[in-house]
Amino acid sequence: WFALVPYFIVISQSNMRSSIFLSWTAGILFFAGITFWFTQYSYNLWYPVLGFLSIFFIFYGAAFKLVYANIKWIYLRILLISTIWIAVEFFRHRTFLAFPWGVLGYSQHAYLPVMQISKLTGVLGVSLLIVLFNLFVTEVILFFMARNNFKSLSTSTGQTSAGKSGDNHNPSNIIHSGNDLPGTGHSKTSLYESYCKIKMRPFFKNPLFLSGAVIVLLIIINALAGAIYLKINGNKYYGKKLDIVMIQPAVSFDDKFEVDSGVLIPDETGSSGKYFKDGTDLLIYPESVIWGTLEREENKTFYRWVKDTVKDEDLYLMMGQILWDENENYYNSVCLYNKDLKLLGRYNKIHPLPCAEYMPYPDVLGFFSFLNVAKLNITPSDKFILIRYPGMGDIGSNICFESTLQIISKTYRKMGADILFTFTDTAGFKNSIVGWHHLIFSRVRAIENNSFMVHSGNNGVSAIVDPYGRILCRTSIGTREVLYGSVYFNNNKSFYSKYGELILYIYCVAVFAILLFYVFKNLAAGKQHRRQLKS
Repeated sequence: WFALVPYFIVISQSNMRSSIFLSWTAGILFFAGITFWFTQYSYNLWYPVLGFLSIFFIFYGAAFKLVYANIKWIYLRILLISTIWIAVEFFRHRTFLAFPWGVLGYSQHAYLPVMQISKLTGVLGVSLLIVLFNLFVTEVILFFMARNNFKSLSTSTGQTSAGKSGDNHNPSNIIHSGNDLPGTGHSKTSLYESYCKIKMRPFFKNPLFLSGAVIVLLIIINALAGAIYLKINGNKYYGKKLDIVMIQPAVSFDDKFEVDSGVLIPDETGSSGKYFKDGTDLLIYPESVIWGTLEREENKTFYRWVKDTVKDEDLYLMMGQILWDENENYYNSVCLYNKDLKLLGRYNKIHPLPCAEYMPYPDVLGFFSFLNVAKLNITPSDKFILIRYPGMGDIGSNICFESTLQIISKTYRKMGADILFTFTDTAGFKNSIVGWHHLIFSRVRAIENNSFMVHSGNNGVSAIVDPYGRILCRTSIGTREVLYGSVYFNNNKSFYSKYGELILYIYCVAVFAILLFYVFKNLAAGKQHRRQLKS
């Protein structure tokens, strides 16, 4: 809520070259802190990732400097900068190189009353509130900085000190030497003139007060509305109940694919020699837990066990697999089987992770091939496919990185998914914090779409999240565990599931309209001034 204030102040006081350089530095530091878990996998790949992500802040620096240098209206500065920030976060969720780590709204994942606005706006609505408050605090500080700088300047040029002259608030009555106010990078009148006008206005007509009051009121209303919503609805679950068990095998890549598949078999946790508790309906394994079909020779140990277990204990099985066709096109898939291991539904991953699962646009981006560490070249699917669970409803499946992208879960819900699942494997990053980060994304997807989220991880964290963002049960990172819980299939879509970022689109269009009004007003004022000079 305050972390961006120093950055905004520095940009407002710097020239364009310094703004770009300092923004690049800020970007490096910002993303280094957020993505340090990547070093568990590779330092050599982490450096290019930082270089790419820092470009966002370079853009911020140039755009924000233009705003501070050319816009005198405080509330328009606040609106423009917040719009730019949100627009960039939006595209960070959408491009084929999407990487939404560091999107501000996720920082509030544990503050559930604040997060409930995501049901209307998605996580970017939370980001917007955070940026708006940072900008308001920035403008308050800039006001006092500009006033103090002007007092110092007017004293040094022999003018009456502030407060002793009725005309000292008029910048045109002050004789300046030099082109800029000390330490501001602004013209003599551009920054101070806007703040002088603020000070001379009545308190309740003061744009600094009014903009701050609106922003603070929005934040308070959002938190109160979220708290009331949780109090009224928090104990209510709708739809059909399903009892599940998740296996977190915590096996390495080598164990899964080069050692006997028996490593996937859990210890017995049921009674009377059963592997699972009575009443359990669905057995879940994480992403790419086996390669090939269940019947493949390399999977025979696991196949024999699971064939007997699901039949004897009357279970359905849902699991991640690496599958391929006769043309050796590889797919990262999720499959649902009945108790006779008959395939009921399959989803192939739409958004493989660039350079980790495939090389996008190799003809165009071939010069980045040195970054490609994929053990297989996964073929992206071109279809969103719901998996029908008999008698319950439709499942929308995210495979690994897909749960970080808003559009995938939202599309599933809009198509009619009654519940969301995430299947992931972060074993390559060992026991780093990335497993917890990944759960945060799934947690926010559950809130946005008013849906239960089943998050199954190979190395943890595995969890069940309810539609309000509460983690009902979870495992730890790097442990071998069996997790039981209950979920509900419901089709009560949120506003966000139906209409996406519509509210934010309206916000951006309104800001653009105000900007056009500001531009045309200044053009008209300029023409009038030139006429007066001629006359």
